[in-house]
Amino acid sequence: MQVKIAFIQMNSKTYDLNGNLKLAMRLALDGVHSGAKLVVLPELFDSGYCVSNQDKSFGIDLEDKHNKTIKTLSKFAKKHRIYMIACSIEKNKGRLFDTAYIINKKGKILGKQRKIFLWNTEKQRFSNGGKQQVFSLDIKGFKLKVGIAICYEIGFAEISRNLALYGAQVIIYPSAFGKARSYAWDLLSRARALENGLFVIACNRSGNEFDEKFNQKLEFAGLSRAISPKGEIIAQAQKENECVMSVIDIGQIQEQREAIPYLADLRKFNKKGKIWQKKF
Repeated sequence: MQVKIAFIQMNSKTYDLNGNLKLAMRLALDGVHSGAKLVVLPELFDSGYCVSNQDKSFGIDLEDKHNKTIKTLSKFAKKHRIYMIACSIEKNKGRLFDTAYIINKKGKILGKQRKIFLWNTEKQRFSNGGKQQVFSLDIKGFKLKVGIAICYEIGFAEISRNLALYGAQVIIYPSAFGKARSYAWDLLSRARALENGLFVIACNRSGNEFDEKFNQKLEFAGLSRAISPKGEIIAQAQKENECVMSVIDIGQIQEQREAIPYLADLRKFNKKGKIWQKKF
């Protein structure tokens, strides 16, 4: 089974909700025209990343169908009969989260994944998520199993391993990963795919922003990419604003997991320090 996934690398402008949504939808349309059934957007694509002094203003109630971001994405997904994965500031019961969410082909939110491990000043901005799950996307009758982690979490092997054990075939990383640490992005994105024998879509920001509250300028790495179960880069963004198409062959997952059976040979330690094995 082959699935076409489009991922968007874009330079979001700080505070420019309207402009960012317009750019995202223009790029997403390129993906639709190329036959994508799933379109992925980077971390905090709509508000910009450096809006810490206005986080509450940009916070979204994901249940609010009238919110501009949700309304725009839902309308697009429903019109083109695709899934979309986006990442915004979520506002829920007085708390803020860095949250990725899936919009289905009917324009409704299928589920969400809050960022569990927060980077640097994010600890002062957001609450930690506390749950992982795998989502099932119906692609022409095939159930594609998708896990989501966000940006900094690409460096936590525990996150991806759990998702693999839960059945993920693809892990999506909506990100705003810094250029200064692009060496980590390059290595970790490929390692997460190889060690779990699955596909990785690492969708990153480009450009730069200035955070007024923390008085710091951030430059983003770009290098958005799709990676095979062998850890090979099969598609990568080359431009500041670009929609990249990748065709993933689900059959390669089982082939690689048989070639290097990391999951089949996995053993875990219980609280008493004894080894137990979970068959995969």
